[in-house]
Amino acid sequence: MHDSSRSSGGRIPVKLHRRVCLVQTEDALLAEELLARKKLGQEIVGRLSDRVLLIRPGRAEAVLAELVKMGHTPQVSGKLAAPAAPSA
Repeated sequence: MHDSSRSSGGRIPVKLHRRVCLVQTEDALLAEELLARKKLGQEIVGRLSDRVLLIRPGRAEAVLAELVKMGHTPQVSGKLAAPAAPSA
């Protein structure tokens, strides 16, 4: 079926997010395992594909620590946010 609204110049809403944290797994089964783990599951906002998980903003370090605790050796691309300086 052809969607005439697209061919007639209709617009599809799109959001672009910068500086997001993603976890990309080797396979879909590992992504399922991460989603099922209580501590990690609460930090995952959504699933972008069968192997890519979107992490809650500001929680990259907690996710990284939990992955290491699980015995994984994650590779980090880019920079993790610096911890907030203590306020006086």
